[in-house]
Amino acid sequence: MNGESPAIFDCHQHFYDASRFRYPVFETRSVGFEALFGDYRRLPRVYLPEDYARDAEGLNVVHTVWAEFISDDPVAEVRWANQLAESTSRPNGIIASVDFLDSALNRLLEEQAAIGRVRCVRQHLGWHPRNSALRFAVRPDLLSDSVWQSKIAALRGYGLICELEVFSSQLQDLVPVAVAYPDIQFVLPVMGWPLDLTNDGFKDWRAAIAALSACSNVAVKIFALECIFGIHWTTAQVRPWILETIELFGPARCMLASHMPLCSLACTMQQLYAAYFEIITHFSAFEKSQLLHDTAAKVYRI
Repeated sequence: MNGESPAIFDCHQHFYDASRFRYPVFETRSVGFEALFGDYRRLPRVYLPEDYARDAEGLNVVHTVWAEFISDDPVAEVRWANQLAESTSRPNGIIASVDFLDSALNRLLEEQAAIGRVRCVRQHLGWHPRNSALRFAVRPDLLSDSVWQSKIAALRGYGLICELEVFSSQLQDLVPVAVAYPDIQFVLPVMGWPLDLTNDGFKDWRAAIAALSACSNVAVKIFALECIFGIHWTTAQVRPWILETIELFGPARCMLASHMPLCSLACTMQQLYAAYFEIITHFSAFEKSQLLHDTAAKVYRI
């Protein structure tokens, strides 16, 4: 892409303030974060809209969606993000934390839905089959648990999107969940988080994500390349995975995002989007607009 930067809807970024909230990853060494990023001490302890604006300089970011940062007070964190939006115009949408087995689920959803910018709730369900440092759920079997599955019905009436963070080894268990709720919009983060980057691993991931792509109520977010491929990822390395994702879901159900400031452990935001622009260069102008902006605007209703 040449000339002026196209309109970008960054549908997954973080603001946080460790002087205001307690974030466990900053309080103590996180073996999970280290498994993904290595030494993550370079991450700032405070990251606010003005920091993001500086880091996004030169890119035409017109909207953002903020995702919770696993604080110990997720409700207060969401209210704070909404206050940021009122004073700075960012974020435009909010992804709140949820535990579908929480006994106070209905009250929590009501509180979150009352905050107009909350568009989505997400639960961290990642359970690595071999690496115990990358197990972010309370149990490995939640997706197939009938009680857990039944609680997703609570989203009806609130108009909230359901975002479930899983690894590629769990994708087959996510398909029945999406099929059971055709009226609920699901979002799959991190391209389904492939774990095996070998040729055989690519084939297995593709088969699993292809089955999920058959569910028309599932959209996918392409971001967090540093979590999948490491902080030294290259455009050549990530290109086939991104293009296969777009091929399976189509530009109308794919969204590109930054994951700032976590992506800065690997590259600048400008370098990330330069890679995105290069990878999608052969798409039509309409398809590029879908991938960079329009699909996210539609899915998150902004």
